[in-house]
Amino acid sequence: MVTAPELLSDIGYHTVGVSENGYAGVAKEFDKRFDDFVKSSPSSLSDFISYQQALSFLKYSLQTRKHGPGLSVDVGAHGDQNSFFTTDITKRKLRNASVQDCPIFAYVHYNDPHHPYIPPLAYRDEYLEDIDVSADEAVAFAERMHEDLYKWIANDLPLSEKEWEILYAMYDATIRYTDAMVGNLFNFVQEQLDDTIVVITADHGDLFGEYGLLGHHMVLHDGVIHIPLVTHGLEGVIDHSEQPTQHIDVMQTLLAAVGADTTQFQGYDIRDESRDIAISQDLRGTVENGDTANYERIRQYNADVDLSHLPKSMVSSFRTTEHKLVRTDEWTRLYELQDETTDVSDEYPDVLEELDSFADDWMAAEGQSFKVDPEEADLSEQTEQHLQDMGYM
Repeated sequence: MVTAPELLSDIGYHTVGVSENGYAGVAKEFDKRFDDFVKSSPSSLSDFISYQQALSFLKYSLQTRKHGPGLSVDVGAHGDQNSFFTTDITKRKLRNASVQDCPIFAYVHYNDPHHPYIPPLAYRDEYLEDIDVSADEAVAFAERMHEDLYKWIANDLPLSEKEWEILYAMYDATIRYTDAMVGNLFNFVQEQLDDTIVVITADHGDLFGEYGLLGHHMVLHDGVIHIPLVTHGLEGVIDHSEQPTQHIDVMQTLLAAVGADTTQFQGYDIRDESRDIAISQDLRGTVENGDTANYERIRQYNADVDLSHLPKSMVSSFRTTEHKLVRTDEWTRLYELQDETTDVSDEYPDVLEELDSFADDWMAAEGQSFKVDPEEADLSEQTEQHLQDMGYM
C-alpha cells in the first residue's frame, strides 16, 4: 500500500513525521515513508544527546517543572512521554521546511494521554482539588495502574470510588497538558505558514471499567473508537459534524483537496459525501483459542476469571448514529447507543437485518484479516522496550 506521505510526495510535497509512539514510526516502518522522520520521545541518555533531541533538551532543561517531573535523574521520566519534545522538534522541522519552494505535509503523534497517565509536575494537581490525595500519591497510583493493569482486570477491577477519581484526574491532566502543547503548535503554524489545513484527532480512546476492562484492548466499545475529530481550514465540512466519520474519510478528503491520488482509498470525501455506517475492526487484541495474548496476561493472575463476554476472534463493529452492530465468529449483538451492554436484537429486528446485511456484504468484500509476522519487524531494543512499556508487546 502506498501511504499518504508517499502520495503527497508524488505531487511535490515535502513530508515530515514526528512521533512519540513506536507503532506510529519504526515498528511499522512508517519512518521510511516520510522525507524527514524523527522519533520525538527521548527514552535514553543517547537519545538526549542526539542532535535532534539535544537542541530541544537545552530548552527543556530550563522548564522541567512545566513539561516534566521537575529535577530528577530518571531519564525515562523526562522523555518517555513528553509533548514538549514533539512540539519543539516539529516547529524546527516546519521552520526548516518552509524555506523550500514546496508545500509541506506533517504528521505529528502526541502520546502523553496514553497510559500510564503521568502529567508534568505543573499539571499534576490540576484536578485533585476535591480528592484527598497528594500529587505524588496520585502519580504513584497511575503508575501502579499501568503496571498492574492485567492483574486488576483479572480481579474484577478492585478500585474504590476514590481510586477511580484519581485515575480520571490523572487522565484529564495529561489531556490538559497535551491540549496546551497542541494549541502551542497550532498557533505557531498559523503564524509561520500560509493557507494551512489542520486536523486534530486520536487513534483510540481508553476504557475505564466498561466490560470490566482498562486501556484499549479486546473490544470495540465507543470508549475506544468514538474519538475527537477537529478540522481547521478544510472547506465544506462544517455541516458534517454529526455524521459517522472515519479516519480514511479525512485522508480521502485531504488528499483530494490538494490533488493527490486517492484511487486506492475506501473513504468518502466529506466535503460532498457522507457515510451512514462507520466500521471498526480489531484482531490484534483477540485470539482464536482464548489462551494467548491479552487473555493469557489476564489469566496468569486469575485462572478462573470469567472472560466469556469478551471476543475470542476478530471483532467488527458497524455503527450508525443510533445503533451499533458488533460481530465476532461466536456471536452478533445489536446495541442501542449509548447502552453497550444490552442486546436489543429482538426489539429492533429491522435494524438488525439492515446492519447484518451490510456487514455480510462488507465482510465478504473487504473485511477479511491479513496477517503480518511480528518477527519480520526489525525493531531496536529501545523501540521494543517502549512498546512493552505501553502494553503493546
